[in-house]
Amino acid sequence: MLARRICTRLLQARGLSGIKWSTTATPSILQKCNTPMAKKDSRQVHAIPGTSTVVPEQEISIATMVSSIYDHVKRCRPEDFTEEDKKKKPLEPRTITNSYRKFVIPLSTDIEKQKEYLSAMGNVRIGKILEDLDHMAVHVAYIHNSENGSLEGPMTLPRTIVTASVKRIDFHKEDIHSSRDIIIDGQVTYAGTSSMQISIRLFQNDENGNMVHILKADFIMVSRDPLDGTKKVRVHGLVAKTPDEAETINQAKEHFKTMSNKNEEPTNDEFRLIHRMYNKLIGRNMVNDIPVLTNSEIWMHKTKLSVTEICFPEYQNMYGKIFGGFLMRKALELAYTNAKMYCKGRVAIRSMDHIEFAKAVEIGHVLHFDSFVTYTDGKYIQNPDVLTVVPKHYVHATTYLEGRRLLNNTLKRIIN
Repeated sequence: MLARRICTRLLQARGLSGIKWSTTATPSILQKCNTPMAKKDSRQVHAIPGTSTVVPEQEISIATMVSSIYDHVKRCRPEDFTEEDKKKKPLEPRTITNSYRKFVIPLSTDIEKQKEYLSAMGNVRIGKILEDLDHMAVHVAYIHNSENGSLEGPMTLPRTIVTASVKRIDFHKEDIHSSRDIIIDGQVTYAGTSSMQISIRLFQNDENGNMVHILKADFIMVSRDPLDGTKKVRVHGLVAKTPDEAETINQAKEHFKTMSNKNEEPTNDEFRLIHRMYNKLIGRNMVNDIPVLTNSEIWMHKTKLSVTEICFPEYQNMYGKIFGGFLMRKALELAYTNAKMYCKGRVAIRSMDHIEFAKAVEIGHVLHFDSFVTYTDGKYIQNPDVLTVVPKHYVHATTYLEGRRLLNNTLKRIIN
């Protein structure tokens, strides 16, 4: 799946640096929040986020989870279903509890897994985590639409479930320890006609053995006909059993209503912002109308960093296309590299927004990723050597405004 708009916000470590990066689009940042959880124990019960329901913990490995998806899809027999079935077969609504699942990335015991996830800084590679998040979202979506609430059983209708977009990924912790197990859990938090929102969290024990909230992500998944990817296939609805569940579902529903407003036009205030900016730049030139930058500013197009990648079969998903998690990982790693070079120091990933998969990427395709630092906010830059980004062209001005809008919205979340 081609990431048409993959956006990330990278913040300088030990302080919020409003650096925004985009692979042809825009991004955001995230609040830092350590949520104490019960100490890890496979015999405990676990509260489902957004609900008052508890279920027994089950810490199955990520590898087992991924293989269960492949086996489930292989057993699907689209030819056993008629067109009448696809249109009229009753699909009972499910609850959030039905799809809740929990898995473990065993970094404390699996040395090879540790090496696979190890970053140059000695902590966990966030790009690898993105791949696990995508697998988890697919797994939960199939669980929601299975006949008996297990991937060991059949699908209620033949379907291919793919990632349409990622609403947001917020990081509550800067570093993830490379030798401690990571717990990942998730569930369906909204279901439409053929689309679903999957909410996922990550946890890890701190040095005192307390479970700390690392990350929260919301994935948008869509159900398609295995024989014709252009056709939608219905999914099971979602019903609330508690007031908390009702609130969670309603919040996701409101998001779906606004998803179509992707290319928001600049407001009058934003137009005035750009006008004042260029008046200031041109006012520095006493000879002509050519804008002049100070030593603390840089044109946006000068921050560009690119990478080209050939898509090999090892990156394919169960449908024979390039895995969306791989695309997110490559884009994020490029963003991280760009931010690190731009800041001339250590950076930390805080949030990703507006990741959209517009088209399938085939094996053998050549992918080209472009990244820019599109917006900076001096108030949140700890390193005084970081330059302020200035758009030189109209296309960069609109990207600048989008970056400013998303960054400000995310800062509101952090403050609140």
